[in-house]
Amino acid sequence: MIILCRSVKGGSGTTVTAAALALLLAARHRGGGHVVDLHGDLPAALGIAEPDGTELREVNSSLRLLPRRLGPQPTDSQWLSLVTELSSLRGPVVVDVGTIVPAASLVDAAAASYLVTRSCYLALRRATGFIHAKGTGADHGIDGCILLSEPGRALSAGDVSTVLRVPVRANVPVEASVSRAVDAGLLAHRVPKSLDEALADIIGEHSGR
Repeated sequence: MIILCRSVKGGSGTTVTAAALALLLAARHRGGGHVVDLHGDLPAALGIAEPDGTELREVNSSLRLLPRRLGPQPTDSQWLSLVTELSSLRGPVVVDVGTIVPAASLVDAAAASYLVTRSCYLALRRATGFIHAKGTGADHGIDGCILLSEPGRALSAGDVSTVLRVPVRANVPVEASVSRAVDAGLLAHRVPKSLDEALADIIGEHSGR
């Protein structure tokens, strides 16, 4: 089962969200799971050493990291090779796609594709332009939005869903506990309660697969 975490603007929280999803899903799957790094930021977010090459690296007892930096414009053959590799992995596979536009081959192979965004004007403006350029979120293979809600923002989850024309599947509060866990290198061993609770519906939906 492949799950994509995507964004249209850097700094939207995609890497930490992908890491948390992977950690929570892997912990609930008997054989563990995988998280795939297409940008190179996941080791830092998870508090582990940078991998030397492209081999699988253990994050904790249930999660393994697969480093696959594709560059800003991957070729069709690179995408197809990646899809083949990911499809062979057992258990949940969460991919931090970042701001790369994934090929149709990867989108088609995924069980779900989530757009990660903050409820700020600049992020939503970029996301709206991207989605509406092709019609709807479904036309981009986007199944829903994971919204990072910051204190003081005027836009609600309902507003974001209306503007982007995709359902908000998780509303994640931006809290200091998450930043502290990442900064201290503890995310791989203790996912903050706020992340666990906010992602519970998505985790429940995919845990049985």
